[in-house]
Formats: sequence, C-alpha cells, structure tokens
Amino acid sequence: MRFSGKTVYITEASSAVGEALARRFASEGANLVLGDACPCLVKELEEKGAKVLNVQGAPIHYEQAEARLAEILKTFPRVDALIFNNNKAIKTSIENLERAVFDEQMNYNLKSAFVLTRTLGEHMGGYGNGKLVFVSSIHDDKPTGSTPFYSVAKGGITMLSKEAALFFGRKGLQSNVIELGALEGDDETFKSEFAGQYVYMEHRIPRDKAGKPEEVAGIAAFLASEDSNFVNGASIRADGGFMLHYRFR
Repeated sequence: MRFSGKTVYITEASSAVGEALARRFASEGANLVLGDACPCLVKELEEKGAKVLNVQGAPIHYEQAEARLAEILKTFPRVDALIFNNNKAIKTSIENLERAVFDEQMNYNLKSAFVLTRTLGEHMGGYGNGKLVFVSSIHDDKPTGSTPFYSVAKGGITMLSKEAALFFGRKGLQSNVIELGALEGDDETFKSEFAGQYVYMEHRIPRDKAGKPEEVAGIAAFLASEDSNFVNGASIRADGGFMLHYRFR
C-alpha cells in the first residue's frame, strides 16, 4: 500500500470531500490526522484498522500551528503529507462587505493554509521529503460574482502552493493544487444558497453531472504519493470540463 506507515493530515475532514479523503488514505494504509472529523467517521476508520487522531479547529496563528504539530507528534513520529481541504464560501459582495465575514473567510480559507504550510513544510523538509496538496476551486482565477472573498482566498491558495513549490522544493517537497468544480454531496446549505449558479455549473459539464468526492480523493492520493514526485507547482483542474466554456454570469 502506498501510504503504509505514513501519516497524512487532512483538514476539514467533516465535509463530503474530507470524508472521502479520509477513507481513501485509510484504504491505502495511512495513519490519519483528521481536522474536525465526525466521531462516527473516526469509529468507522478505526474499526477497519486505521490509526486516527482527530484534532479540533483550524490554526490561524503560527503558535497554534506549532502546537498542532506538537499534538500530532505525541501520537505519530512525523507528518508525511498535508491535504489542506478548508473550503468555506459565504454569499456577500464587495459593496456589502462586513469585516467579520472578511476575516472569517481569510482566516479559514487562506491564513490557516499559510501557517500550516510553513510549520509542516519545515517539519517535512527536515526529513528531505513530503507533500503539500491544496484542495481549492476553479474560482481561484475566475470570479463567482457572489462570493468575492472566497475567490480571493482561493487565488491566494494557488499562489501559496506555487511559492511553497519553489521554496520547499529545494528541501525535497512537492506542492500542488486541485481546482474543484461542482461536486455531488456538497453541503445542502451551500447548494441552496447558490442554487442558480450550482445548477448552471452542473449542466455545463460535458457528462451532465457533477463530480464525486471519491474522484477528488483519487487525485489527492496521487499527488500525495511518490507517483507524483516530478509534479511540483501544478494545478490540476477537476471540473469535468466545465471551464471549457466558462462565463460567470
């Protein structure tokens, strides 16, 4: 198994994609550090033989990220891969921006990625190998028209990955992004808030249906494995072909 004896840290393991990621990596032998996972998922994975540490909250300060790493190292000897899966969209506009909404979006979607990348990148760099995988969005370089600060944060994620690819690449790491389109199993609140846009996206995918979280997990497993050692600083678009004829309104 590709991840036997390796430890993979997956943030936002409570989402449909997060759960699919956890199941995929567990099936390939990984030790798991899961961010905010449902206890039922932890139980399911442990019953199948996986070693799981469930951690709470998204670090947004260096001290919190360093404390998170120390917490992990009490259970596992090292971290081999970070799968950054934080993905929160709040409907708003530049005109009607509330500072609290801005801070929430940036802290959760971007700042947490930065502090974890620095902390875990340095940790993995000390071993001369490791993987950084960012589960992002097709809106990292295309506007949504309804969630501007989500798009801004996702654009930041893509550039963070490229900068990490340069810096940590010298220490033996690879850093890559998965740009997601519409997925089956997306949170119902998300789908109801963005119903018009969501239906528009689904029906412009050539196969006429959204992607599956399990398909995303397969891409992440590739990027976190040694099979992708020569892939660094890349963005893999996983949108079923939607962006071939994108328009934002």
